[in-house]
Amino acid sequence: MMEQDTSFTGRVSRRRLADDLWELVNVPSPTCREREAALRFAAMLCTCGAEVEIDETIPESPNVIGRLRGTCPGRTLQLAGHVDHIDVPHPPPKRDDDVISGRGAADMKNGLAGILEIVRLFRDQADFPGELLVTVYGRHEAPLGDSRGLSVLLDRGVKGGAAIVFEGPDDAVVVMALGMSIWNLMLRRNGDVCHEMTGPDKGWSLIRATRDVLALLETKNASLASTAANYPLLPPESVFVGQVRYGDFYNRVPDTAMLQGTRRWHPGRTYEQIRAEFAGWLSEINVPPGITIANEWIRVGESYEIAPAEPIVQSMLRAWRDVAGLDLNVTGHSSVNDTCRLVMQGNVPAVLCGFDTQTGHADLEFARLDRMERACRVAVAAAMDYLGQPAKEPNP
Repeated sequence: MMEQDTSFTGRVSRRRLADDLWELVNVPSPTCREREAALRFAAMLCTCGAEVEIDETIPESPNVIGRLRGTCPGRTLQLAGHVDHIDVPHPPPKRDDDVISGRGAADMKNGLAGILEIVRLFRDQADFPGELLVTVYGRHEAPLGDSRGLSVLLDRGVKGGAAIVFEGPDDAVVVMALGMSIWNLMLRRNGDVCHEMTGPDKGWSLIRATRDVLALLETKNASLASTAANYPLLPPESVFVGQVRYGDFYNRVPDTAMLQGTRRWHPGRTYEQIRAEFAGWLSEINVPPGITIANEWIRVGESYEIAPAEPIVQSMLRAWRDVAGLDLNVTGHSSVNDTCRLVMQGNVPAVLCGFDTQTGHADLEFARLDRMERACRVAVAAAMDYLGQPAKEPNP
């Protein structure tokens, strides 16, 4: 149970969190069409006291950069999150005393509301060292999202000495995660689509090739699952089949079959290595004459790990203990989020702090205000702890 206090973290307002989330969730922001929501967030961030810049590198998906500087030099802590949500229909937003629902409510406009509250509290605190750097961006959600928004910022050098990403679990401190890519296999046979009575082999060669691919992937996944883990905080590596499409009518012989799925891997391996390995797997198949197999990939995120001794990790562990009374151990995470890009592309130690993300992408997305308030108090405490430590280097 969350301890009651009247300290700095106790100033977090559930009402303000709810008001901000309600405003954000009523502005749709499907991936690659986030402009209106990004500009709304920028205006809200400005009202909270930050200096705000709009990066228009991607006009339909602008980046929002906010800075709140303390009264003396110190560390820079990045507060990061994406403004887009999946483009799947959802009931209209709804609000009551305990829950706010709507597309994006749990992934991750609840976290964006948390960023606004943190900036607001630090503005009112006035006397703190270092700087809060806010980066909010679109183009996150796969498969349309390519993470270009965050990549643009990192290429510009817009980054902190450490970062908190406002999604993921709200009861854990994550120091490593699996990488993940989407693979797409297209099996094609020579010849046109035709009636079953005129097909040269009634399509059985294409069926056999599809069957052999599925059997191969099942075998490889079983092998990955039984391999001794070098990363006990993470689940085994995996290859997963999510879609198989064959044919379009009961008596037509198709000329293609499509398979799609994911490949997830541990830190220490790269996307390029995983692709090469997958190609090697496919070479083991005895492909029937007249059948070809093409493979395309969508990179979603690299695997990563950071040291548990990183200051931001220790700050987060202390915050969970002091605010929520939880002595947590560091852990791993299965899903891809922006910590991987901050760590691997930006060399920024990054941790997660979700604001009740359990229903993200669900038919009904909702955020519970008590969970949001607790997570926000933890994030405030972690930010204060991190900024309050001596900086090793001047701010960039």
